[in-house]
Amino acid sequence: MPQHLFAETLLAPGLGVTFNWRYQNNGRDLLSIMDRESPVYGALGQAIDRFEHTVFDLTPDKPTLIEWANSQDTLQDAADRRELRLGGAHVFQQSIELLQGMQMMKDRETDPAGLSAIHHNIGDVMGLIGQRSGSSHFLEQAALSYEQALEIRKEDETPLEWAHTTFNMGIVMHDIGQLESDNRMLKQAHQTYTQAATKLPRNTVPEDWSAAMSSLGTVLYQLGAQRRGARTLEQSLVAYRNALSERTKDKNRFAWIITQNNIAAAMQGLGEHEEDIGSLEASVPVYEEILKEIKEDELPLVRAMVNANRASALLALANESDHLDMAETAVAEFEKIESLLKQTDYKHYQERAAARIVESKQLVDSLQI
Repeated sequence: MPQHLFAETLLAPGLGVTFNWRYQNNGRDLLSIMDRESPVYGALGQAIDRFEHTVFDLTPDKPTLIEWANSQDTLQDAADRRELRLGGAHVFQQSIELLQGMQMMKDRETDPAGLSAIHHNIGDVMGLIGQRSGSSHFLEQAALSYEQALEIRKEDETPLEWAHTTFNMGIVMHDIGQLESDNRMLKQAHQTYTQAATKLPRNTVPEDWSAAMSSLGTVLYQLGAQRRGARTLEQSLVAYRNALSERTKDKNRFAWIITQNNIAAAMQGLGEHEEDIGSLEASVPVYEEILKEIKEDELPLVRAMVNANRASALLALANESDHLDMAETAVAEFEKIESLLKQTDYKHYQERAAARIVESKQLVDSLQI
């Protein structure tokens, strides 16, 4: 899939956050319609490479891409990349200007495929800036560009291209819904993902199909958690399990890590909603399997969040079963996470971990009485 946006979401109910994650390694597809002699070409390729394999919290408090880049620290990215990432921010903005110039030179009658590809790619760059900066304005501009592409990419004429653009439209709707806490937009994203998935044949584009299933699972989880709806959470689990049928460790470790974590989070959410000890118990070994798979020197922020998820599942189990040892384990795990976060600039995550420590200690105290 020509996917340049950060489409994958890592759920972290342990600290009450979600992360978008870019692991696809195909962002360089964005260069395919650009002139190799363009001054932007090489710099854009380098910027795309630097943005691969990163995770970030989609928050509305960084109005520019530069401010987002300034906020990064060594927990998430190597310190020596920070200056380069700042340069990358400028390159993405320059790329929009270049693509818009190319757009003016294309004619719909003579080159509809080329014009629709430019509209789609403008949407991708706009969407990327919107995601990184937390700007609904850029995300809305991305949606307008995708709409322009879809005026040319017809469902019955070019179904795969139509599905790719429709899926990306769902991503920016999903992001706007999260940034603005707008359930209406989340519902629209759900409908759009569903439409795209119907035109992504599993037998020929399994990675695209599983990506759509994963995004569908995420928006269903978020709607279910907000509505406290067991049925929606169950649908989320079905979507994630469908995605996992194509996402094995051998095919794509990162996709497997994301999907397994989200399956466990959906189990945990369902268990807490239904006061179902069985679902809570089932989530813990899934988290533990993921932690075994993440290497010590990779994805430290992801590892911290999966650990927090496991600790929160143990805390919920302790609350349901009056199990003192589980509550004490949760306290110890949250203390380790807070200690790690103290070494970073992620103060709001540290504060959330500290709050979970207080909550866990209160449960320990009540169980000791």
